[in-house]
Amino acid sequence: MKKKEDEQTAISLFDTFKRLILEKSLQDDIYCQIIEVLNLAIKRVANESQTPQLEARSVFQNIHTICFVDKIKLNAEEADVLKKIDQFSHSKGIWGEMNTLNISNMWLGK
Repeated sequence: MKKKEDEQTAISLFDTFKRLILEKSLQDDIYCQIIEVLNLAIKRVANESQTPQLEARSVFQNIHTICFVDKIKLNAEEADVLKKIDQFSHSKGIWGEMNTLNISNMWLGK
């Protein structure tokens, strides 16, 4: 049951963020990249090809990078939803966080 709730929460957060910037994306192509990130994330979570928390982490990092590189300033409501996505991405408990840390610090050996 928790898994379905997490999927619904993630998709809801992604949809909310998408709804907030959809109008901007019609006026400026820069925002289309963010819409694409969100659409892909929704698809991945819905198809269970990625866990909701890891996809939320990816969404947060990708949107944060896009905003930094393209100098996009989010309004307060958009920033709040992005912050909620970040908080949700860390909701796996201590062992989930340790696993994420271990995965992100792996180096390929030769």
